[in-house]
Amino acid sequence: MEAYRVLFVEKAPAESSMRTLLDWGALGFDLMGTVATEAQALAMIAESRPDVVVTELVLAAGTGLALIHQAKTAAPETAFVILAAEADFETAQAAIALGVAAFLKRSEKPAVLRGAFSQLRQTLNQKRAQTANWTVLQQYYKQSLPVMQASFYAALIDGQINEAAIDAYRRDYQIALNGSFYTCLVIHTSTTLLPARVDPMLLRTQVLQQARAFFEPLWPLAAFSYLGNTVMAVQLAAATDVRALTDDADRFCQEAKSKLAAAVTIGVGAAVSRLLDLPRAYRGARTAVSYRSLYGAGKVINIKEIAPHELADFSPLTDTALSALFRQIHVGPEKAIEEAVAAYLTHLGQTAQHMPQHTVVVNELISALYRFAANNRLHVPALTDNLKTLYQTLPESSPASLHQWLSATCLALNSQLALARDTTSAVMIHDAQEYVRVHYQEESLGLKDVCASLGVSHSYFSTLFKRETGVSFITYLTEFRMDRAARLLLETTEQSQVIGRLCGYTDPNYFSLVFKKHFGNSPTVYRSGMAVASY
Repeated sequence: MEAYRVLFVEKAPAESSMRTLLDWGALGFDLMGTVATEAQALAMIAESRPDVVVTELVLAAGTGLALIHQAKTAAPETAFVILAAEADFETAQAAIALGVAAFLKRSEKPAVLRGAFSQLRQTLNQKRAQTANWTVLQQYYKQSLPVMQASFYAALIDGQINEAAIDAYRRDYQIALNGSFYTCLVIHTSTTLLPARVDPMLLRTQVLQQARAFFEPLWPLAAFSYLGNTVMAVQLAAATDVRALTDDADRFCQEAKSKLAAAVTIGVGAAVSRLLDLPRAYRGARTAVSYRSLYGAGKVINIKEIAPHELADFSPLTDTALSALFRQIHVGPEKAIEEAVAAYLTHLGQTAQHMPQHTVVVNELISALYRFAANNRLHVPALTDNLKTLYQTLPESSPASLHQWLSATCLALNSQLALARDTTSAVMIHDAQEYVRVHYQEESLGLKDVCASLGVSHSYFSTLFKRETGVSFITYLTEFRMDRAARLLLETTEQSQVIGRLCGYTDPNYFSLVFKKHFGNSPTVYRSGMAVASY
């Protein structure tokens, strides 16, 4: 073990009897040297940090007690030994109050001095071992912190963290998220749309690294892997920031495709105001990802945009077969729903072996389906209008009758969900077209203005608009303006540049260029040609 360094502070710098009486090396100490004044000692302690300082009470300039009082602040780990000519009770009390390691008289026998410094060495050994252990523990804690944080977030989104414990977790695991709102992203990397000879686990790891590099400069977040997906808990300044986050997620999907050749689908959950409510945001994001079978992989899906009427706190039962059934009700198609119904009833038959058990499970099924319909604002008479009768009769129905009822109910729920989505889409398209009709004369009108008016992200609206109308929004806007311009050319005598301004084009040359590209003739030729044809 490395020897402990000792500094002597004495009026006379010459070697003292103590320095010559003891075999310091054998005791485990190494003598650094001697200084004579309080100021010299403080400078040496600040520069060299000795393990032990042996000082007289009266120095060439200053006192030993004053030295110890000041040095304790600069070097709290240093042990101090007072070397006194005589034992003085009051001085000894003052020394004890300062926390000195030993109070020795110069006249002590060598055996007593050896015993005192042997005891001091044991004390220093214990402190050194404790410091080493603490350092190892600190290093282990720092190395383990990312794993512990990931475990915390996994337990949080799974609903295992309660309000009484979350503050302790925040402190102990150094949880940095502390904002006004939060949401979750679930980043799913397709394992079926893989580049040739690419390992799925390696690709997921690359996507996680790429996602960190992309999102961390933009949003305060925590990223971790959970159930085969990358999950991000994201801090928001306002609930409406979810739209901007959705647009960023859309850009990341495109980046992952171009850089990694990965088909990445990102589900975006609803905004919540408490960290403890992240399970709700996670469930929404996870449900959104499941919609990739309907909307296609490789894009962002915001739960509030695909299911605007669905309450965010809807959560299916933990039973695997029932969860699969609800998932297929959401996304279809009919064959998959029938298969999920069959799987659930098989599960029911295996779980409920006796009539009381069967009754409980069937009644739980009725309750879950009713909550599903209510949460999604659906009206299925066979379910919602007959709840009391269903509880009384359905548990006693034959297996065939139960199968027929459940299949018909699930298909009806799926159909109404699809109709609700289509109605929502139609209303949104109509509102967008109406917005264009009112604002088309504004030169700055663009995609961002319509999305802000409707409260949706650019990526979702662009996909929906093209799917429903067959053209992009920009193409629709241009065609609308051109139709208005053509009518004004034929119905008025205004000059073409005036008509261009009335249709949102302040630059007459650009208006003429767009018009000619659309109709094949300039505005002037178009007007004169139509006039000739009319004549």
